Amino acid sequence: MQNFETEGFLQKISLTICLVFSSLLAVSAQERDSLNLSIGLGTLVSSETSFLPFHLVSNQWGEVKQEGLFVRGDLTYMVPVLDKMNFVTGFSFRNKFLSSHFIRLKYREIEISVGREKWSIGGLGNTLSSGSMGVSSNARPIPMVNLRVADYINVPFTGGYFKTKGHLNHGWFEEDRYISKALLHSKSFYLKLDLDKEIGWTASSGLVHFAQYGGISPQGDKQPSSLSDFFRVFAGSGIPNLNSTTEGESNGLGNHLGIIDTHVTQRVGEHTLTLNYQKPFEDFGGLQYISLTDYLIGLEWSLPNIGSLINTIYFEYVQTKWQGGPGLPDATSSVPTEVENFGYSFGGRDDIYNNWLYRSGWTYDGDVIGNPLFLTHQRTLNFFENYPDYDVAIANNRLRAVHLGIRGEIKRVLLYEGLFTYTQNFGTYAGLYEGRFAWDGVINDTSFDYVFRPMREQFYMQFKFRCEEVLKELPISLELKVAYDFGDLYHAFGSEFSLYYDLTKG
Repeated sequence: MQNFETEGFLQKISLTICLVFSSLLAVSAQERDSLNLSIGLGTLVSSETSFLPFHLVSNQWGEVKQEGLFVRGDLTYMVPVLDKMNFVTGFSFRNKFLSSHFIRLKYREIEISVGREKWSIGGLGNTLSSGSMGVSSNARPIPMVNLRVADYINVPFTGGYFKTKGHLNHGWFEEDRYISKALLHSKSFYLKLDLDKEIGWTASSGLVHFAQYGGISPQGDKQPSSLSDFFRVFAGSGIPNLNSTTEGESNGLGNHLGIIDTHVTQRVGEHTLTLNYQKPFEDFGGLQYISLTDYLIGLEWSLPNIGSLINTIYFEYVQTKWQGGPGLPDATSSVPTEVENFGYSFGGRDDIYNNWLYRSGWTYDGDVIGNPLFLTHQRTLNFFENYPDYDVAIANNRLRAVHLGIRGEIKRVLLYEGLFTYTQNFGTYAGLYEGRFAWDGVINDTSFDYVFRPMREQFYMQFKFRCEEVLKELPISLELKVAYDFGDLYHAFGSEFSLYYDLTKG
């Protein structure tokens, strides 16, 4: 069967077309409303030389890597091609780091894109959130081919009361990871009940599924990635491993994960309240529509006066400590029954964002693809002495967090955002019991030394101020971010100052 590993070809094609068309169209653009082009110059400093405060580096599309001077730019250009068809291209960079480059063709509500496009999956998509549990704005966009209906469309014969949207894409992970050049499969389906005109109320919910598969293991075993294997991944079925190598998994081909994503919106006069609930899952056992153990819940309150001191308040609570409980995921020769499993049911220790074979987990270029409150082992080494990683990338996925975001304006001149995050960090079950399939560590030694024992509390704070068009003659904006982290993990202070020039208005 034909292999799906065509990453290099499509990436080069999308990048070449994107850069050529963007440059030509930017120069020749006649309708300025279809062109957005800005250049920024700034500097970032931190009290820690080896890492940056949380909110300065998180949810920045992987662009912010270190302190110092930087130049960044963003370009998008849209041009009508045919009736109801648009062509869009763009790219973003920060110094030598090209974070995004894409081309997109849209006909009516259907879009197809190729390249690295900044696009989050799940959540409210606002900058006040700590990040979606699916795909947030934390990591560099993964190169992919994406077919989607991004905005809700009416379901036929329902009078506009029911709407739907979804996506299907195929992507490529980087070479420098445990399973080199792994592949990505992603899809979603959302259904919405729209009673906005009647009572100001809407409710929607969707299933979002991700899978990592294919690639080559360090042992040289090529993971299944043919067209027939793709359909197995699509359905979540497995391939029996008859050779006792790292090739294939019988319970499910690849690393499967996802979220149940639910939204409820209510208008109250000119105010809007939006509730978002996300339930992560790592296998079919964790595929529960509602969970009172592991979830993210957010509430956004949009006030009517856009120019007011406070126009948006967002509150969020994240809890992922349970993960099916401390029982082993499956029975083993040494733990065959629930008696040896200390009375717990099998099917626990879901290990969110981690996988035994795809050990780089739900990361890209070293950054968490989902919610960045889940700390990688590499980031924790900035403030902990070296400790076992138990062959996975995410060292802290059992946590509780309370997060608050506020946005507003000061005298209609200065825009601001405030982010305040409190976390309780418990590490992983593997760290607590010295292995995901082990009963050791704290179960045998009450004084067992583990970096997340006792629980570690940490606070992350950031204020962002932006002054638009400080000079009437020139479209120049100034932006200042000030961040401070403190707690049991580390103390760090940092700031970023930047100047932006909008070439579209210049």
